[in-house]
Amino acid sequence: MQLTTFPAAVRQRCLLFLVMFSVALLAGCGGMFAYREGVSLIEQNQPEAGLQKLEEAVRKEPRNAEYRLALTRQRAVQVAKWVAAGDMARKEGRLDEADAAYARALMLDPGAAQARQGLGAGAMLRRHRASLLDAESRLRQGGEAAQADALARVRAVLAENPWHKEALELKARIEAIAPPQRSSDLRLTEAFRKPVSLQFRDAPVRAVFDVIAIESGLNFVFDPEVRPDQKVTIVVRNTSVEEAVRMILTTSQLEQKVLGGNSVLIYPNSPQKQREYQTLVVRTFYVANADVKIIANTLKTIARIRDMVVDERLGLIIARDSPDAIRMADRLVALQDLSDPEVMLEVEIMEVKRSRLMELGVQWPNQLSLSPLQTPGAPLTLAQLRAINSNTTQVTVGSVAINAYRTDQDGTLLANPSIRVRNKEKAKVLIGDRVPVITTTSTSTGFVAESVNYLDVGLKLEVEPNVHLDEEVAIKVGLEVSSLTKEVTSKAGTLAYQVGTRGANTVLRLRDGETQVLAGLISDEERATANKLPGLGDLPILGRLFGSQKDDGQRSELLLSITPRILRSIRRQDLSVAEFESGTEASLGAPSLQMTTTTVSSDAQAPVPLQPPAAPTGAESAPANLNAPLTEMPVQ
Repeated sequence: MQLTTFPAAVRQRCLLFLVMFSVALLAGCGGMFAYREGVSLIEQNQPEAGLQKLEEAVRKEPRNAEYRLALTRQRAVQVAKWVAAGDMARKEGRLDEADAAYARALMLDPGAAQARQGLGAGAMLRRHRASLLDAESRLRQGGEAAQADALARVRAVLAENPWHKEALELKARIEAIAPPQRSSDLRLTEAFRKPVSLQFRDAPVRAVFDVIAIESGLNFVFDPEVRPDQKVTIVVRNTSVEEAVRMILTTSQLEQKVLGGNSVLIYPNSPQKQREYQTLVVRTFYVANADVKIIANTLKTIARIRDMVVDERLGLIIARDSPDAIRMADRLVALQDLSDPEVMLEVEIMEVKRSRLMELGVQWPNQLSLSPLQTPGAPLTLAQLRAINSNTTQVTVGSVAINAYRTDQDGTLLANPSIRVRNKEKAKVLIGDRVPVITTTSTSTGFVAESVNYLDVGLKLEVEPNVHLDEEVAIKVGLEVSSLTKEVTSKAGTLAYQVGTRGANTVLRLRDGETQVLAGLISDEERATANKLPGLGDLPILGRLFGSQKDDGQRSELLLSITPRILRSIRRQDLSVAEFESGTEASLGAPSLQMTTTTVSSDAQAPVPLQPPAAPTGAESAPANLNAPLTEMPVQ
């Protein structure tokens, strides 16, 4: 035997090929081992370690679609699990646990948008909690300034989350005890609330404001079109600077614009100057429950919003107007954007059927036929008729049957659905079958077409609730029970059905939890069929031997029981929310003019006499003494 030796170069190539093949084989096995280990770790509730092994398997075999798909699927499952846990913790107020869950989700998938949104929502909740705590603290301090500051903080929360329950409750508490304020008043200092006493008759407006400026420390800036010779008469005692200024502005056809904490611009109340100085606010209202078009019409009609855009797709309204008008629009939206009431209707439908069938007696033949016998294939002749006798006559008699049976059938159809319905919406329940009905249509050319329509047969229930404010529900009920009683075949062979129907339509008004039973839909049929010999079959007892009688009785009764349970009722608004001042025809949303006496200390009961500044050139002089009686004031 002779051995063949290969050259050294060939041996080296073979060895290199074996090494590369072994490395590739080991790499493939390494990916498979990592994949199996990753799946096993995930099944052992170690998702992070399992995902790392799946990533390792993908790195080793990047073209393996099974590994990539498993990694993507398992990562999505684990991220969704942590995001759901974070959402649950956030809704329950456990913000630290929620942030930890969202962080775990981001560790698994740094691009998880839902986890980032959850972290942002948690940060917003913390910010809202701090704002509401500050608002509560300011409200406990008392005073109009503290109430205004608390209301501003609550409104900032509601601007980001209009359905924040605690913020809505706190806002209602503040508005119930705090007087209505203009938006610009929130920026004024305590100097605007200082008590002041004024006695002026036909005094120049600018001179009166100069005296108020000296007394309160406010700065008044006048538009050039405010006439220097414009006069005003005012007599007030111990009222706030704010109310005195508003009275002067209203009676003099002027308007103000707050420039800072202690600076106020005075300008004529004309359309041109309103366009120049009045600040407009853009506000976005998100409508969650009501029809956005109805709310838009309310804002246009009641609040007279100047500029408004309605987005029905997103359910939002973007409005631009003065701060007072926007505040009134905010209250109107809160009044209308209420969730619809919902009712759970517990319905029980019962149909009781009873059938009794009995047939007893002897069924005798009802006819006797005689016919002459004749040769098959040959006609009957007159001679054969003359020779007819008992041997040439054929007798045909029906059979005799003895009937003795009874059939009893009892059936109950029970349906107990629970239907959740929104207010003034229809709900329908069908328990039964859809029977096909074939309709044939032919044309003059002989073309025949068939169409199939479906007929609903069984139990059909339609309800439409209407929830009232007194915890009562008006329900419009439509009940129909149908069944196939007979099949009818037309001359063309088309199959049709005879349908028996019973129905009831009514409107009920029930209290929450009250049960009403509708009964009386009874169908009672009694049929008696007799087949007996005349005379003998009429005997009282022996008549059964000379005839057969069939008694068929069918009875069915339908009962409907319905119980409404209100899940969400109409929320009646408090009077402080449902009724509020809307300003005047010329200034919507502004608080009404009023003069209230401000309690001051004994040292301030008699205001210090102040010498008003000199009147402008060409203008008449102001009164010399603020405390002089009205009759002593110089007449201009």
